[in-house]
Amino acid sequence: MIIKALLAAGCAAVISTSAFAGAKDVTLSLNKHLVLTTPRAGGTFMPGFVHPPASTIIASNLATKYPKGIYFAGEGSTLCGPSCAIGESISVAAGFTPSATVTAKRVEVAVGYIEGTANFTIAIYSDVGGVPGKELWSGVAKKLETFGDCCAIDKVAISGGLKLTGGTQYWLVAEADKKEADTFAAWNLSTTDQVDSVPEAFDDNGTGWQATSTTLPPAYAIYSE
Repeated sequence: MIIKALLAAGCAAVISTSAFAGAKDVTLSLNKHLVLTTPRAGGTFMPGFVHPPASTIIASNLATKYPKGIYFAGEGSTLCGPSCAIGESISVAAGFTPSATVTAKRVEVAVGYIEGTANFTIAIYSDVGGVPGKELWSGVAKKLETFGDCCAIDKVAISGGLKLTGGTQYWLVAEADKKEADTFAAWNLSTTDQVDSVPEAFDDNGTGWQATSTTLPPAYAIYSE
């Protein structure tokens, strides 16, 4: 497997090579926040995916109207633990705002495995100053599909539910803790809305969250049942 670095102008330049156990060849951006590979049909192909009833959707950017894929399996935000293969830890967060006060009971995220432990922690955080603040809930997603394979989703139940206030921003966070220190994965991107920017944040090496925005956010759904 080859890791490449993307130049700012979009031209690729090889800076290092390394063999990874999970995915096939991957390309890594210069800031290490983005991973790319060739999308392919995997063992858990999901054509014709439909959401649960609309009344249960708190937030979602899964591409339900695409005939063969609910997210883009070839590109994702980097998720790495403190001892992962790329040499630094990276956590990623997607901002969302419920339209009404509701109790969240299930989270679905599209994270693909590359190397290391095939688990990661998914959490919901409050917002403080436009970045993730206090952790409100966390759970562990396990047995990830290989990055590039289309199009499984990782489902994690929120035991007892989590009350979310309408009109208030929260953050869905993917991170690797000490038990998942060597996890190297990619949170596949959604292509449902390529015009309007949405909140995103990264934490590199535990130095604190840095806010940004994107038209290609990590793919996820949050449900009330």
